[in-house]
Amino acid sequence: MSRILKNRSVLLASLVLLGQIGVYYSIAMRETTPTIRAWDEFSRKIRDWDTVADFPLESEVLAALSPDDYLSRNYASSEQHAVVNLAVVSFNTRRSGHAPHSPTWCLPGAGWKEVSSRVVPLRLADGASGPAVNEYVIEKDGERQIVVYWYHQGGRVVANETMAQLYAMPDMILHRRTDTALVRISSPAVRGDLDRARQIAFQFAAEAFPLIQDRIR
Repeated sequence: MSRILKNRSVLLASLVLLGQIGVYYSIAMRETTPTIRAWDEFSRKIRDWDTVADFPLESEVLAALSPDDYLSRNYASSEQHAVVNLAVVSFNTRRSGHAPHSPTWCLPGAGWKEVSSRVVPLRLADGASGPAVNEYVIEKDGERQIVVYWYHQGGRVVANETMAQLYAMPDMILHRRTDTALVRISSPAVRGDLDRARQIAFQFAAEAFPLIQDRIR
């Protein structure tokens, strides 16, 4: 059943994207491209999390995605005794036909198997209620990870990739911008401890979210 629903979601997202491309090129409207600082200049320290490594995307991944900018960086916390990966893939416009690929599509293509997925609210570091985000549990070769991800479109944050595409049209009409970014945080389940991995992933997400939002907005 989950595979059928996923296939339907992929089909719907593809149809929406194709429809949008046609509409974009038929609209004689000047698009505003936001000025966003390079992602490799993103804060190298987030509270007690320090940068330990940056990773370039593989050439075939870059060719498939064609992003305008991206970040793939590991942060480590001596306090938490943990490491997480923060990945941001950003596009200045959807009118080029390029947009983020959902982790539920690309991670299985890299050999990861879905264990579970759900949408949950993000509780921010100051205790405030944040946006809804995706929690995606994956497994490969006996290793499990918690993946938390969402889509940033200007000041709007959405969890569902199809809704992100649907919002692009009113954003173009009302705000003259269609920029979008996928934000993904991965936390390995050390010794199979998913609860601990989940705690780490959401804690880091809560602390990084305001910095990411300020940068994109």
